[in-house]
Amino acid sequence: MSTDKTILIAEPTETLASELLSFLREKGLITIQARTLKETLLTLQGQRVDVLVLDASLLEEDYEFIKIIKGLEEDLPVILCAEINTPEIEGKVRQERIFFYHIRSFGTQDLQMAISNAINRPAN
Repeated sequence: MSTDKTILIAEPTETLASELLSFLREKGLITIQARTLKETLLTLQGQRVDVLVLDASLLEEDYEFIKIIKGLEEDLPVILCAEINTPEIEGKVRQERIFFYHIRSFGTQDLQMAISNAINRPAN
C-alpha cells in the first residue's frame, strides 16, 4: 500500500485511533485525528484525505452532516462506526452513500478490511 494515503479519524475520544494504530502503521497510512465535526470539516477543506472514519457519536443522530461531507468530497469513502445498530439508523446512513457501516461490537477486523478496500479502490 502506498505511503501517501491519508486517513482522517473523526471521534471525540482516541478509542478508534488507538484500536487501529498498529494496523495503520503496518499499512504505512498517514493518520489525522479530529475530535469535532468542525475540526473534521476544516481538515477536509484544508488537506487531501483518502478515507474518513467517522464515529457516529459525533453526529448526534444528525446524519445530514454526511451530506455536507459529500458536498465537499463527493467520492470520499466514509466509514461510519456506531456502537449500536437499528434498521432506522442503518437506513438513514446508507441513504447518504457511505462506503461502509461498522458496528463496533463486531471488533476491528471488518473495519480494517473496509479501510483497506477504501484505500485500494480505483479512483473515479
